[in-house]
Amino acid sequence: MKLSQAETIKQALPALWPLWRRVWLFGVVTNLLILVPSWYMLEVYDRVINSRNVSTLLMLTMMAAFAYLVMEALEWQRRNLLQSAAKKFESLLQQRVFERVFASRLSMPEFPASQVFSDFSTLKQALHSSACLSLIDAPFCLIFLAAVFWIHPALGLLTLAGLTIQLILTWHNQSRVAPLMAQANQHAIESHRYFASISRHGDAMHAMAMLAPMQQRWLQHQHGFLWQQAQASALAGKSAAAARWLQTLQTSLILGLACYLFIAGDLYNGGAMMIVASILAARVLAPLVQCVGHWKTYEQAWTAYQRIDSLLAGAPATAPGMVLPPPVGELSVDQLGYAMPQAGKTPAEAFIRQVQFKLAPGQVLIVAGASASGKTTLAKLLVGLLAPTTGRVRLDGVDIYRWDKNQLGPSLGYLAQEVDVFDGRLVDNICRFQTPDPAALAEVLDLLGLNEWVQQLPEGLNTVIGASGMHLSGGERQLIGLARAFYGKPRFVVLDEPNANLDTTSERLLQQAIARMKQQGTTFVIISHLQHILSIADCMLVMCQGQMIRFGKPAEVLASFQPESGKVASL
Repeated sequence: MKLSQAETIKQALPALWPLWRRVWLFGVVTNLLILVPSWYMLEVYDRVINSRNVSTLLMLTMMAAFAYLVMEALEWQRRNLLQSAAKKFESLLQQRVFERVFASRLSMPEFPASQVFSDFSTLKQALHSSACLSLIDAPFCLIFLAAVFWIHPALGLLTLAGLTIQLILTWHNQSRVAPLMAQANQHAIESHRYFASISRHGDAMHAMAMLAPMQQRWLQHQHGFLWQQAQASALAGKSAAAARWLQTLQTSLILGLACYLFIAGDLYNGGAMMIVASILAARVLAPLVQCVGHWKTYEQAWTAYQRIDSLLAGAPATAPGMVLPPPVGELSVDQLGYAMPQAGKTPAEAFIRQVQFKLAPGQVLIVAGASASGKTTLAKLLVGLLAPTTGRVRLDGVDIYRWDKNQLGPSLGYLAQEVDVFDGRLVDNICRFQTPDPAALAEVLDLLGLNEWVQQLPEGLNTVIGASGMHLSGGERQLIGLARAFYGKPRFVVLDEPNANLDTTSERLLQQAIARMKQQGTTFVIISHLQHILSIADCMLVMCQGQMIRFGKPAEVLASFQPESGKVASL
Protein backbone atom coordinates (compact mmCIF):
# COMPACT_ATOMS: atom_id res chain seq x y z
CA MET A 1 0.00 0.00 0.00
CA LYS A 2 1.37 3.38 -0.99
CA LEU A 3 1.57 6.04 1.65
CA SER A 4 -0.80 8.36 -0.16
CA GLN A 5 -3.54 5.74 -0.60
CA ALA A 6 -4.84 5.32 2.97
CA GLU A 7 -8.48 6.44 2.98
CA THR A 8 -9.37 5.70 6.62
CA ILE A 9 -7.60 5.13 9.92
CA LYS A 10 -8.51 1.45 9.79
CA GLN A 11 -6.57 1.14 6.52
CA ALA A 12 -3.56 2.98 7.94
CA LEU A 13 -3.14 1.06 11.20
CA PRO A 14 -2.16 -2.33 9.66
CA ALA A 15 0.91 -0.67 8.14
CA LEU A 16 2.11 0.08 11.69
CA TRP A 17 1.89 -3.52 12.97
CA PRO A 18 5.48 -4.50 11.97
CA LEU A 19 6.87 -1.59 13.99
CA TRP A 20 4.61 -2.29 16.95
CA ARG A 21 5.59 -5.97 16.84
CA ARG A 22 9.25 -5.05 17.21
CA VAL A 23 8.38 -2.71 20.08
CA TRP A 24 6.60 -5.59 21.84
CA LEU A 25 9.44 -8.07 21.26
CA PHE A 26 11.99 -5.64 22.66
CA GLY A 27 9.58 -5.11 25.54
CA VAL A 28 9.82 -8.77 26.50
CA VAL A 29 13.53 -8.29 27.18
CA THR A 30 13.23 -4.88 28.88
CA ASN A 31 10.47 -6.05 31.21
CA LEU A 32 12.58 -9.00 32.30
CA LEU A 33 15.58 -6.77 32.77
CA ILE A 34 13.52 -4.60 35.13
CA LEU A 35 14.06 -7.37 37.67
CA VAL A 36 17.85 -6.97 37.52
CA PRO A 37 18.01 -4.60 40.57
CA SER A 38 16.11 -7.17 42.63
CA TRP A 39 18.33 -9.98 41.38
CA TYR A 40 21.43 -7.92 42.17
CA MET A 41 20.20 -7.20 45.70
CA LEU A 42 19.45 -10.86 46.38
CA GLU A 43 22.79 -12.01 44.99
CA VAL A 44 24.69 -9.48 47.08
CA TYR A 45 22.93 -10.58 50.26
CA ASP A 46 23.17 -14.27 49.43
CA ARG A 47 26.67 -14.51 47.95
CA VAL A 48 28.76 -11.46 48.78
CA ILE A 49 27.70 -10.85 52.38
CA ASN A 50 28.28 -14.49 53.33
CA SER A 51 31.45 -15.04 51.32
CA ARG A 52 32.89 -11.51 51.65
CA ASN A 53 34.32 -12.03 48.17
CA VAL A 54 35.12 -8.71 46.47
CA SER A 55 35.67 -10.41 43.09
CA THR A 56 32.13 -11.79 43.19
CA LEU A 57 30.78 -8.33 44.04
CA LEU A 58 32.73 -6.80 41.14
CA MET A 59 31.50 -9.44 38.70
CA LEU A 60 27.87 -9.05 39.82
CA THR A 61 28.16 -5.27 39.54
CA MET A 62 29.56 -5.49 36.00
CA MET A 63 26.79 -7.89 34.97
CA ALA A 64 24.14 -5.59 36.42
CA ALA A 65 25.67 -2.53 34.72
CA PHE A 66 25.69 -4.36 31.37
CA ALA A 67 22.06 -5.38 31.85
CA TYR A 68 21.13 -1.75 32.61
CA LEU A 69 22.93 -0.64 29.45
CA VAL A 70 21.08 -3.21 27.34
CA MET A 71 17.76 -2.24 28.91
CA GLU A 72 18.22 1.48 28.24
CA ALA A 73 19.42 0.82 24.68
CA LEU A 74 16.33 -1.27 23.98
CA GLU A 75 14.07 1.36 25.56
CA TRP A 76 15.67 4.02 23.36
CA GLN A 77 15.12 1.81 20.32
CA ARG A 78 11.49 1.18 21.30
CA ARG A 79 10.78 4.90 21.50
CA ASN A 80 12.45 5.42 18.12
CA LEU A 81 10.21 2.72 16.66
CA LEU A 82 7.13 4.39 18.11
CA GLN A 83 8.32 7.69 16.65
CA SER A 84 8.69 6.02 13.25
CA ALA A 85 5.20 4.54 13.59
CA ALA A 86 3.75 7.97 14.36
CA LYS A 87 5.51 9.52 11.36
CA LYS A 88 4.30 6.73 9.11
CA PHE A 89 0.76 7.19 10.39
CA GLU A 90 1.01 10.90 9.62
CA SER A 91 2.33 10.22 6.11
CA LEU A 92 -0.47 7.74 5.44
CA LEU A 93 -3.31 10.06 6.39
CA GLN A 94 -2.23 13.71 6.36
CA GLN A 95 -3.15 14.29 2.72
CA ARG A 96 -6.52 12.60 3.16
CA VAL A 97 -7.31 14.57 6.32
CA PHE A 98 -6.38 17.83 4.58
CA GLU A 99 -8.60 16.99 1.60
CA ARG A 100 -11.56 16.09 3.79
CA VAL A 101 -11.22 19.21 5.93
CA PHE A 102 -10.93 21.36 2.81
CA ALA A 103 -13.99 19.71 1.25
CA SER A 104 -15.98 20.10 4.47
CA ARG A 105 -15.14 23.79 4.71
CA LEU A 106 -16.43 24.30 1.17
CA SER A 107 -19.86 22.87 2.03
CA MET A 108 -19.92 24.10 5.66
CA PRO A 109 -18.04 27.39 6.20
CA GLU A 110 -18.34 26.97 10.00
CA PHE A 111 -16.74 23.52 9.94
CA PRO A 112 -14.18 23.35 12.83
CA ALA A 113 -11.07 22.72 10.73
CA SER A 114 -8.66 23.64 13.51
CA GLN A 115 -10.30 21.05 15.78
CA VAL A 116 -9.69 18.30 13.21
CA PHE A 117 -6.01 19.21 12.83
CA SER A 118 -5.71 19.37 16.62
CA ASP A 119 -7.29 15.89 16.84
CA PHE A 120 -4.88 14.56 14.24
CA SER A 121 -1.94 15.99 16.17
CA THR A 122 -3.28 14.50 19.41
CA LEU A 123 -3.59 11.08 17.81
CA LYS A 124 -0.10 11.25 16.34
CA GLN A 125 1.44 12.32 19.64
CA ALA A 126 -0.38 9.54 21.49
CA LEU A 127 1.17 6.96 19.16
CA HIS A 128 4.70 7.76 20.32
CA SER A 129 3.97 8.74 23.91
CA SER A 130 4.69 6.94 27.16
CA ALA A 131 0.97 6.16 27.30
CA CYS A 132 1.26 4.01 24.17
CA LEU A 133 4.34 2.28 25.58
CA SER A 134 2.48 1.50 28.83
CA LEU A 135 -0.41 0.02 26.86
CA ILE A 136 1.95 -2.21 24.89
CA ASP A 137 3.64 -3.34 28.12
CA ALA A 138 0.36 -4.13 29.89
CA PRO A 139 0.20 -7.83 28.78
CA PHE A 140 3.60 -8.49 30.42
CA CYS A 141 1.87 -8.48 33.79
CA LEU A 142 0.73 -12.03 32.95
CA ILE A 143 4.37 -13.18 32.83
CA PHE A 144 4.98 -11.88 36.34
CA LEU A 145 1.66 -13.31 37.52
CA ALA A 146 2.68 -16.75 36.27
CA ALA A 147 6.00 -16.40 38.11
CA VAL A 148 4.17 -15.62 41.38
CA PHE A 149 1.97 -18.69 40.90
CA TRP A 150 5.14 -20.73 40.35
CA ILE A 151 6.51 -19.56 43.72
CA HIS A 152 3.26 -20.52 45.48
CA PRO A 153 -0.39 -20.82 44.34
CA ALA A 154 -1.65 -18.91 47.38
CA LEU A 155 0.56 -15.94 46.51
CA GLY A 156 -0.63 -16.13 42.92
CA LEU A 157 -4.29 -16.11 43.96
CA LEU A 158 -3.76 -13.11 46.22
CA THR A 159 -1.99 -11.28 43.43
CA LEU A 160 -4.76 -12.19 40.99
CA ALA A 161 -7.34 -10.92 43.45
CA GLY A 162 -5.52 -7.59 43.68
CA LEU A 163 -5.32 -7.37 39.89
CA THR A 164 -9.05 -8.09 39.57
CA ILE A 165 -9.95 -5.43 42.14
CA GLN A 166 -7.71 -2.98 40.32
CA LEU A 167 -9.42 -3.68 37.00
CA ILE A 168 -12.89 -3.29 38.54
CA LEU A 169 -11.95 0.02 40.19
CA THR A 170 -10.42 1.27 36.97
CA TRP A 171 -13.46 0.34 34.90
CA HIS A 172 -15.84 1.90 37.45
CA ASN A 173 -13.94 5.18 37.61
CA GLN A 174 -13.40 5.50 33.89
CA SER A 175 -17.07 4.75 33.17
CA ARG A 176 -17.77 7.89 35.20
CA VAL A 177 -14.90 9.90 33.69
CA ALA A 178 -15.70 9.16 30.04
CA PRO A 179 -19.07 11.02 29.89
CA LEU A 180 -17.55 14.02 31.66
CA MET A 181 -14.63 14.13 29.21
CA ALA A 182 -17.03 13.85 26.26
CA GLN A 183 -19.08 16.78 27.56
CA ALA A 184 -15.93 18.78 28.26
CA ASN A 185 -14.68 18.20 24.71
CA GLN A 186 -18.06 19.24 23.30
CA HIS A 187 -17.99 22.45 25.32
CA ALA A 188 -14.43 23.09 24.12
CA ILE A 189 -15.44 22.64 20.48
CA GLU A 190 -18.45 24.93 20.89
CA SER A 191 -16.32 27.53 22.65
CA HIS A 192 -13.72 27.48 19.89
CA ARG A 193 -16.35 27.56 17.15
CA TYR A 194 -18.17 30.47 18.77
CA PHE A 195 -14.98 32.50 19.23
CA ALA A 196 -13.97 31.83 15.60
CA SER A 197 -17.37 33.02 14.36
CA ILE A 198 -17.39 36.28 16.35
CA SER A 199 -13.71 37.11 15.87
CA ARG A 200 -14.23 37.51 12.12
CA HIS A 201 -16.42 40.51 12.83
CA GLY A 202 -14.40 42.06 15.63
CA ASP A 203 -14.47 45.56 14.14
CA ALA A 204 -18.28 45.72 14.13
CA MET A 205 -18.46 44.28 17.64
CA HIS A 206 -16.02 46.86 18.98
CA ALA A 207 -17.68 49.77 17.21
CA MET A 208 -21.18 48.93 18.48
CA ALA A 209 -20.18 47.87 22.02
CA MET A 210 -21.16 44.23 21.48
CA LEU A 211 -18.01 42.79 23.02
CA ALA A 212 -19.29 42.39 26.61
CA PRO A 213 -22.45 40.35 25.82
CA MET A 214 -20.55 38.25 23.28
CA GLN A 215 -17.87 37.61 25.86
CA GLN A 216 -20.47 36.42 28.36
CA ARG A 217 -21.80 33.90 25.84
CA TRP A 218 -18.29 32.64 25.16
CA LEU A 219 -17.62 32.36 28.88
CA GLN A 220 -20.67 30.13 29.28
CA HIS A 221 -19.16 27.58 26.90
CA GLN A 222 -15.73 28.02 28.49
CA HIS A 223 -17.03 27.56 32.04
CA GLY A 224 -18.85 24.40 30.97
CA PHE A 225 -15.62 23.03 29.54
CA LEU A 226 -13.55 23.90 32.61
CA TRP A 227 -16.12 22.52 35.08
CA GLN A 228 -16.55 19.22 33.25
CA GLN A 229 -12.80 18.87 32.82
CA ALA A 230 -12.22 19.60 36.53
CA GLN A 231 -14.74 16.94 37.52
CA ALA A 232 -13.13 14.42 35.18
CA SER A 233 -9.65 15.27 36.44
CA ALA A 234 -10.77 14.86 40.05
CA LEU A 235 -12.18 11.40 39.36
CA ALA A 236 -9.09 10.42 37.38
CA GLY A 237 -6.89 11.60 40.25
CA LYS A 238 -8.85 9.50 42.74
CA SER A 239 -8.53 6.49 40.46
CA ALA A 240 -4.76 6.95 40.14
CA ALA A 241 -4.40 7.37 43.93
CA ALA A 242 -6.45 4.24 44.56
CA ALA A 243 -4.31 2.32 42.07
CA ARG A 244 -1.09 3.37 43.76
CA TRP A 245 -2.50 2.57 47.22
CA LEU A 246 -3.60 -0.88 46.08
CA GLN A 247 -0.19 -1.56 44.55
CA THR A 248 1.59 -0.59 47.79
CA LEU A 249 -0.84 -2.62 49.90
CA GLN A 250 -0.49 -5.58 47.55
CA THR A 251 3.27 -5.58 48.03
CA SER A 252 2.97 -5.67 51.82
CA LEU A 253 0.22 -8.31 51.83
CA ILE A 254 2.21 -10.56 49.53
CA LEU A 255 5.28 -10.14 51.71
CA GLY A 256 3.26 -10.93 54.83
CA LEU A 257 1.64 -14.02 53.30
CA ALA A 258 5.00 -15.23 51.98
CA CYS A 259 6.47 -14.82 55.46
CA TYR A 260 3.62 -16.86 56.94
CA LEU A 261 4.12 -19.58 54.34
CA PHE A 262 7.85 -19.64 55.09
CA ILE A 263 7.19 -19.99 58.83
CA ALA A 264 4.70 -22.76 58.11
CA GLY A 265 7.29 -24.50 55.94
CA ASP A 266 5.24 -24.22 52.75
CA LEU A 267 7.52 -21.75 50.93
CA TYR A 268 10.28 -23.55 49.17
CA ASN A 269 13.60 -22.24 47.85
CA GLY A 270 14.33 -20.30 51.03
CA GLY A 271 13.30 -17.04 52.60
CA ALA A 272 14.62 -15.07 49.63
CA MET A 273 11.49 -16.09 47.78
CA MET A 274 9.52 -13.76 50.08
CA ILE A 275 11.33 -10.75 48.58
CA VAL A 276 11.08 -12.14 45.04
CA ALA A 277 7.34 -12.78 45.37
CA SER A 278 6.77 -9.27 46.73
CA ILE A 279 8.69 -7.69 43.85
CA LEU A 280 6.94 -9.80 41.21
CA ALA A 281 3.51 -9.01 42.66
CA ALA A 282 4.28 -5.30 42.45
CA ARG A 283 5.29 -5.76 38.81
CA VAL A 284 1.93 -7.42 38.09
CA LEU A 285 0.06 -4.22 39.00
CA ALA A 286 2.67 -1.76 37.70
CA PRO A 287 1.55 -1.73 34.02
CA LEU A 288 -2.06 -1.21 35.04
CA VAL A 289 -1.11 1.60 37.42
CA GLN A 290 0.83 3.27 34.60
CA CYS A 291 -2.14 2.91 32.25
CA VAL A 292 -4.44 4.51 34.83
CA GLY A 293 -2.00 7.39 35.13
CA HIS A 294 -2.16 7.90 31.36
CA TRP A 295 -5.92 7.53 31.13
CA LYS A 296 -6.49 11.17 30.19
CA THR A 297 -4.21 10.66 27.19
CA TYR A 298 -6.20 7.57 26.18
CA GLU A 299 -9.48 9.45 26.51
CA GLN A 300 -8.25 12.34 24.37
CA ALA A 301 -6.75 9.99 21.76
CA TRP A 302 -9.93 7.90 21.59
CA THR A 303 -12.12 10.98 21.20
CA ALA A 304 -9.80 12.30 18.48
CA TYR A 305 -9.82 8.89 16.78
CA GLN A 306 -13.63 8.77 16.70
CA ARG A 307 -13.95 12.27 15.24
CA ILE A 308 -11.31 11.73 12.54
CA ASP A 309 -12.56 8.25 11.70
CA SER A 310 -16.09 9.62 11.32
CA LEU A 311 -14.81 12.41 9.08
CA LEU A 312 -12.84 10.05 6.82
CA ALA A 313 -15.40 7.23 6.80
CA GLY A 314 -18.15 9.62 5.76
CA ALA A 315 -16.32 10.52 2.54
CA PRO A 316 -16.26 8.45 -0.63
CA ALA A 317 -12.98 6.73 -1.40
CA THR A 318 -10.91 8.63 -3.91
CA ALA A 319 -9.71 6.86 -7.00
CA PRO A 320 -7.68 8.21 -9.91
CA GLY A 321 -10.06 9.01 -12.71
CA MET A 322 -9.56 8.67 -16.44
CA VAL A 323 -7.32 11.31 -17.96
CA LEU A 324 -9.55 13.61 -20.01
CA PRO A 325 -8.56 16.10 -22.71
CA PRO A 326 -8.77 19.79 -21.82
CA PRO A 327 -12.33 21.13 -22.22
CA VAL A 328 -13.35 23.42 -25.04
CA GLY A 329 -15.96 25.19 -22.89
CA GLU A 330 -19.35 23.67 -23.74
CA LEU A 331 -21.50 23.97 -20.60
CA SER A 332 -24.71 22.04 -19.93
CA VAL A 333 -26.82 22.45 -16.77
CA ASP A 334 -29.64 19.94 -16.43
CA GLN A 335 -32.38 20.17 -13.75
CA LEU A 336 -29.85 21.44 -11.22
CA GLY A 337 -30.89 21.46 -7.57
CA TYR A 338 -29.10 21.92 -4.27
CA ALA A 339 -30.37 21.45 -0.72
CA MET A 340 -28.53 23.39 1.95
CA PRO A 341 -28.09 21.37 5.17
CA GLN A 342 -30.14 22.84 8.00
CA ALA A 343 -30.25 21.67 11.59
CA GLY A 344 -33.49 19.95 12.57
CA LYS A 345 -34.74 19.54 8.98
CA THR A 346 -34.68 16.13 7.33
CA PRO A 347 -34.51 16.15 4.40
CA ALA A 348 -32.84 19.54 4.03
CA GLU A 349 -34.85 22.26 2.35
CA ALA A 350 -33.97 22.80 -1.32
CA PHE A 351 -32.34 26.15 -2.06
CA ILE A 352 -31.52 25.84 -5.78
CA ARG A 353 -34.32 24.26 -7.84
CA GLN A 354 -34.66 23.20 -11.48
CA VAL A 355 -32.01 25.37 -13.09
CA GLN A 356 -31.16 24.35 -16.64
CA PHE A 357 -29.45 25.99 -19.60
CA LYS A 358 -26.72 25.42 -22.17
CA LEU A 359 -23.79 27.53 -23.31
CA ALA A 360 -21.67 27.00 -26.39
CA PRO A 361 -17.90 27.61 -26.27
CA GLY A 362 -17.15 31.33 -26.24
CA GLN A 363 -20.57 32.45 -24.97
CA VAL A 364 -21.05 34.84 -22.05
CA LEU A 365 -23.89 34.39 -19.56
CA ILE A 366 -24.92 37.15 -17.14
CA VAL A 367 -26.64 35.98 -13.94
CA ALA A 368 -28.76 38.55 -12.11
CA GLY A 369 -31.18 38.54 -9.21
CA ALA A 370 -31.90 40.02 -5.83
CA SER A 371 -29.71 39.33 -2.81
CA ALA A 372 -30.03 35.80 -1.36
CA SER A 373 -31.55 34.53 -4.59
CA GLY A 374 -28.97 31.74 -4.94
CA LYS A 375 -26.49 33.32 -7.37
CA THR A 376 -23.36 32.58 -5.32
CA THR A 377 -24.49 29.02 -4.58
CA LEU A 378 -25.12 28.53 -8.31
CA ALA A 379 -21.58 29.78 -9.05
CA LYS A 380 -20.11 27.20 -6.65
CA LEU A 381 -22.17 24.44 -8.25
CA LEU A 382 -20.99 25.47 -11.73
CA VAL A 383 -17.30 25.11 -10.82
CA GLY A 384 -17.78 21.85 -8.94
CA LEU A 385 -17.28 23.12 -5.39
CA LEU A 386 -20.64 21.73 -4.21
CA ALA A 387 -22.25 18.40 -5.00
CA PRO A 388 -25.68 18.90 -6.60
CA THR A 389 -28.64 17.34 -4.82
CA THR A 390 -30.38 16.81 -8.14
CA GLY A 391 -29.31 17.22 -11.74
CA ARG A 392 -25.83 17.70 -13.16
CA VAL A 393 -23.41 20.37 -14.36
CA ARG A 394 -21.51 19.07 -17.35
CA LEU A 395 -18.53 20.64 -19.06
CA ASP A 396 -17.91 19.05 -22.47
CA GLY A 397 -20.31 16.30 -21.38
CA VAL A 398 -18.36 15.45 -18.19
CA ASP A 399 -19.76 15.90 -14.67
CA ILE A 400 -17.74 18.87 -13.41
CA TYR A 401 -18.10 17.89 -9.74
CA ARG A 402 -16.49 14.49 -10.36
CA TRP A 403 -13.82 15.80 -12.72
CA ASP A 404 -10.37 15.50 -11.16
CA LYS A 405 -9.58 19.06 -10.11
CA ASN A 406 -5.87 18.52 -10.76
CA GLN A 407 -6.75 17.92 -14.40
CA LEU A 408 -9.54 20.49 -14.73
CA GLY A 409 -7.95 23.30 -12.68
CA PRO A 410 -5.71 24.84 -15.38
CA SER A 411 -8.71 25.06 -17.74
CA LEU A 412 -11.01 26.70 -15.20
CA GLY A 413 -11.08 30.20 -13.74
CA TYR A 414 -13.08 31.22 -10.69
CA LEU A 415 -13.46 34.47 -8.78
CA ALA A 416 -15.37 34.11 -5.52
CA GLN A 417 -17.56 36.84 -4.10
CA GLU A 418 -15.05 37.37 -1.30
CA VAL A 419 -11.61 37.44 -2.91
CA ASP A 420 -8.80 35.84 -0.94
CA VAL A 421 -5.11 36.46 -1.37
CA PHE A 422 -2.80 33.87 0.12
CA ASP A 423 0.36 34.27 2.12
CA GLY A 424 3.17 34.37 -0.43
CA ARG A 425 4.55 36.37 -3.33
CA LEU A 426 2.34 38.28 -5.72
CA VAL A 427 3.53 36.14 -8.64
CA ASP A 428 2.57 32.98 -6.73
CA ASN A 429 -0.94 34.28 -6.09
CA ILE A 430 -1.45 35.10 -9.76
CA CYS A 431 0.12 31.90 -11.10
CA ARG A 432 -1.86 29.71 -8.66
CA PHE A 433 1.30 28.77 -6.77
CA GLN A 434 2.57 26.84 -9.79
CA THR A 435 5.81 27.45 -11.67
CA PRO A 436 5.17 30.75 -13.48
CA ASP A 437 4.76 30.71 -17.23
CA PRO A 438 6.43 34.00 -18.32
CA ALA A 439 4.30 34.38 -21.44
CA ALA A 440 1.01 33.66 -19.68
CA LEU A 441 1.98 35.93 -16.78
CA ALA A 442 2.89 38.81 -19.07
CA GLU A 443 -0.35 38.35 -21.01
CA VAL A 444 -2.64 38.48 -17.96
CA LEU A 445 -0.82 41.52 -16.51
CA ASP A 446 -1.27 43.34 -19.80
CA LEU A 447 -4.88 42.14 -20.07
CA LEU A 448 -5.88 43.81 -16.79
CA GLY A 449 -3.45 46.75 -17.00
CA LEU A 450 -1.45 45.71 -13.94
CA ASN A 451 2.07 46.38 -15.20
CA GLU A 452 2.29 49.94 -13.89
CA TRP A 453 0.98 48.96 -10.45
CA VAL A 454 3.38 46.01 -10.21
CA GLN A 455 6.34 48.25 -11.04
CA GLN A 456 5.43 50.51 -8.11
CA LEU A 457 5.56 47.67 -5.59
CA PRO A 458 8.68 47.38 -3.38
CA GLU A 459 9.83 44.12 -5.00
CA GLY A 460 7.58 43.94 -8.02
CA LEU A 461 6.10 40.50 -8.61
CA ASN A 462 8.19 39.12 -5.74
CA THR A 463 6.46 41.36 -3.20
CA VAL A 464 5.04 39.28 -0.35
CA ILE A 465 1.31 39.75 0.17
CA GLY A 466 -1.30 38.00 2.29
CA ALA A 467 -1.31 37.38 6.03
CA SER A 468 2.36 38.26 6.56
CA GLY A 469 2.79 40.60 3.62
CA MET A 470 1.87 44.13 2.61
CA HIS A 471 -1.63 45.48 3.09
CA LEU A 472 -3.78 45.58 -0.05
CA SER A 473 -6.84 47.66 -0.81
CA GLY A 474 -10.10 46.05 -1.83
CA GLY A 475 -9.56 46.98 -5.48
CA GLU A 476 -6.03 45.57 -5.51
CA ARG A 477 -7.26 42.27 -4.03
CA GLN A 478 -10.00 42.17 -6.66
CA LEU A 479 -7.53 42.67 -9.51
CA ILE A 480 -5.24 39.94 -8.16
CA GLY A 481 -8.21 37.58 -7.95
CA LEU A 482 -9.17 38.40 -11.55
CA ALA A 483 -5.60 37.90 -12.73
CA ARG A 484 -5.55 34.49 -11.04
CA ALA A 485 -8.87 33.55 -12.67
CA PHE A 486 -7.68 34.63 -16.15
CA TYR A 487 -4.15 33.18 -15.88
CA GLY A 488 -3.31 30.55 -18.47
CA LYS A 489 -6.28 31.23 -20.80
CA PRO A 490 -8.86 28.99 -19.06
CA ARG A 491 -11.70 27.68 -21.22
CA PHE A 492 -14.42 28.16 -18.63
CA VAL A 493 -14.56 31.10 -16.21
CA VAL A 494 -17.09 31.90 -13.46
CA LEU A 495 -16.93 35.39 -11.94
CA ASP A 496 -18.99 36.34 -8.87
CA GLU A 497 -19.36 40.13 -8.73
CA PRO A 498 -16.06 40.77 -10.58
CA ASN A 499 -16.57 44.53 -10.61
CA ALA A 500 -16.74 44.86 -6.81
CA ASN A 501 -14.27 47.47 -5.48
CA LEU A 502 -13.13 48.42 -9.00
CA ASP A 503 -12.93 52.00 -10.24
CA THR A 504 -14.20 53.13 -13.65
CA THR A 505 -10.86 52.50 -15.41
CA SER A 506 -10.51 48.99 -13.98
CA GLU A 507 -14.12 48.16 -14.89
CA ARG A 508 -13.46 49.21 -18.48
CA LEU A 509 -10.31 47.04 -18.59
CA LEU A 510 -12.29 44.11 -17.13
CA GLN A 511 -14.94 44.46 -19.82
CA GLN A 512 -12.27 44.55 -22.53
CA ALA A 513 -10.54 41.50 -21.02
CA ILE A 514 -13.77 39.50 -21.02
CA ALA A 515 -14.48 40.51 -24.62
CA ARG A 516 -10.96 39.53 -25.70
CA MET A 517 -11.08 36.13 -23.99
CA LYS A 518 -14.57 35.56 -25.41
CA GLN A 519 -13.14 35.97 -28.91
CA GLN A 520 -10.51 33.35 -28.01
CA GLY A 521 -13.27 30.85 -27.13
CA THR A 522 -13.53 31.18 -23.33
CA THR A 523 -16.99 30.53 -21.90
CA PHE A 524 -18.05 32.96 -19.15
CA VAL A 525 -20.68 32.91 -16.42
CA ILE A 526 -20.71 36.34 -14.76
CA ILE A 527 -22.75 37.35 -11.72
CA SER A 528 -23.05 41.11 -12.03
CA HIS A 529 -25.53 43.98 -11.74
CA LEU A 530 -23.65 46.29 -14.11
CA GLN A 531 -25.63 47.12 -17.21
CA HIS A 532 -22.60 47.73 -19.47
CA ILE A 533 -21.54 44.07 -19.11
CA LEU A 534 -24.74 43.19 -20.98
CA SER A 535 -23.25 44.60 -24.19
CA ILE A 536 -20.87 41.62 -24.46
CA ALA A 537 -23.28 38.99 -23.08
CA ASP A 538 -24.98 36.37 -25.22
CA CYS A 539 -27.47 35.18 -22.57
CA MET A 540 -29.01 36.37 -19.33
CA LEU A 541 -30.36 34.32 -16.45
CA VAL A 542 -32.48 35.81 -13.67
CA MET A 543 -32.67 34.06 -10.29
CA CYS A 544 -35.37 34.51 -7.64
CA GLN A 545 -35.47 32.50 -4.40
CA GLY A 546 -33.27 29.78 -5.84
CA GLN A 547 -35.22 29.37 -9.07
CA MET A 548 -34.51 30.40 -12.64
CA ILE A 549 -37.36 32.72 -13.61
CA ARG A 550 -35.95 34.02 -16.92
CA PHE A 551 -33.34 32.83 -19.42
CA GLY A 552 -32.60 34.13 -22.90
CA LYS A 553 -31.01 37.00 -24.76
CA PRO A 554 -30.37 39.98 -22.47
CA ALA A 555 -32.66 42.37 -24.39
CA GLU A 556 -35.52 39.87 -24.41
CA VAL A 557 -35.14 39.04 -20.73
CA LEU A 558 -35.14 42.71 -19.71
CA ALA A 559 -38.10 43.44 -21.96
CA SER A 560 -40.10 40.64 -20.34
CA PHE A 561 -40.19 42.51 -17.03
CA GLN A 562 -42.84 45.18 -16.66
CA PRO A 563 -41.51 48.43 -15.12
CA GLU A 564 -44.32 48.51 -12.57
CA SER A 565 -43.31 45.14 -11.14
CA GLY A 566 -40.12 46.60 -9.76
CA LYS A 567 -38.12 43.61 -10.97
CA VAL A 568 -35.94 45.62 -13.33
CA ALA A 569 -34.66 47.80 -10.52
CA SER A 570 -33.75 44.75 -8.44
CA LEU A 571 -31.53 43.34 -11.18
